[in-house]
Amino acid sequence: MQWRENCVILSSKPFAENSRIVTLFNRTIGRTSGLVRGIKTPIQLGDIDDVLWSGRTIEQLGTFKIENIFSPFTHAFNDYMGIFAIESVCFLCHRGLPEKAPHPELFDALKELLLSISRIDGLINYVFFEIKLLADFGFGLDLSKCAVTGKSDDLCYVSPRTGCAVSEKVGEKYKNRLFILPQFLIFRDDHPTDEDIFCALRISEHFLKTYFCGINGRKLPLSRACLMAELSKRIKGRKSEN
Repeated sequence: MQWRENCVILSSKPFAENSRIVTLFNRTIGRTSGLVRGIKTPIQLGDIDDVLWSGRTIEQLGTFKIENIFSPFTHAFNDYMGIFAIESVCFLCHRGLPEKAPHPELFDALKELLLSISRIDGLINYVFFEIKLLADFGFGLDLSKCAVTGKSDDLCYVSPRTGCAVSEKVGEKYKNRLFILPQFLIFRDDHPTDEDIFCALRISEHFLKTYFCGINGRKLPLSRACLMAELSKRIKGRKSEN
């Protein structure tokens, strides 16, 4: 049996001499692993590759032949936040997604993120990837209307309990217990500031701790904490300049 797909490399570990076990993610099959023999070029996290899988049965580990298409690390070489973003999404997919379960829209979001990693919208795509990941875990944020009034105007907060939006009037007296809702999460064409992105990542972090870490004792990747720290440092640096 064989299949051929565009895939994203999620992890790679040594196996015997000059071979590696590689876990990847693609649109049709989802997360799956295989053996790569005779390594000639580096296999890096986040690489988008053309992959040919061969095996006797679909349940077998099988072997991969990999040809690189795009390596985001080469575009984020001097960008700490880009590097941390690549490592974080690969970790979340590798540890969070079940094996051989297709998540086509999530794969599209991951691919869009990796292709944009060196652009100005890279961090924005990272935020939307985490929100899509939460939805695929079975917990989608509802930011379309106020959870109390049902109206879609003046949405300013997010409930940390339900993940639903709350209007300014309803949430004002509870605002110390609510997340601020960055408007770019509602209007994707909006141009968020670093502060907006940081607020959005705090929201997704809160729910990832519940629905990714959950009862299994998993932890969020260290690279994600490093990404938040670098973003916070950049925000403080710009404020000090002003």
